Amino acid sequence: MRAEAGGLGFLLISDSDRCTSQLWKRLTDCDGIASWALARTIQLNKLLSLNPEEEERIVMLGFAENNNVLLLWTVVGLFTIHLESLKFKKLFKTMQISHYHPFESVYTEGI
Repeated sequence: MRAEAGGLGFLLISDSDRCTSQLWKRLTDCDGIASWALARTIQLNKLLSLNPEEEERIVMLGFAENNNVLLLWTVVGLFTIHLESLKFKKLFKTMQISHYHPFESVYTEGI
């Protein structure tokens, strides 16, 4: 994924603590040596106002790269989270995990 200030980024949602996601960014020093640095930690349970019993299952279903938007499923519904602003939107309530394919543009064939 794209890092906040540009460049290469990585998003991690831990199996042991599904309420925490970490945004990492790739850094390169003056000698060309690359490393990963933690850019931000997001407490998903606090951001989405989840109750403790709702925190057990948070699943990342997709990522819309151009707009930096994450698609998450929880037991209370499907959410999008804009990773730069941390604004979220509940799309709808569902108890099922399904396959979702976020897309950001549609190509219409010309004549």
